[in-house]
This record gives sequence, structure tokens and C-alpha cells, in this order.
Amino acid sequence: MAAAKNEDKLPTEKAESLFSKEQLLAAERFQRKRDVINAILEPDKKYTIKTVEQMIEKYMKGQVK
Repeated sequence: MAAAKNEDKLPTEKAESLFSKEQLLAAERFQRKRDVINAILEPDKKYTIKTVEQMIEKYMKGQVK
């Protein structure tokens, strides 16, 4: 019997999905942060969930002028 190849056990990189501002505004996940998303995201760009969460966190920690 042939031994299993090590290649089969290597983790594959998972490509993150990109979403538009409109999709993120409609997402249930960001329902309570719609105002922030509307303020910080550009309409013609695509974002990953991770990027948006980081942007929201940075915005929320920003200093008040």
C-alpha cells in the first residue's frame, strides 16, 4: 500500500471574500455599526470583513478633537 503524501496534509490558504460598502451596510453582522461603516468606507472599494473590523476598531479608539 502506498503511504499518504505529506502534500495532502498541508494547510491551504483561504482567500478572504471581498464585499462592497453596500453589502457591508446590509449585513446583519454590522447592523449596530452602520453609521460608522457609512462614514469610514469608500463606495467604490471592496473590503474584507477583517479589514472592516480593524477600521471600525481604529475609528472607535480615535481621539475626539
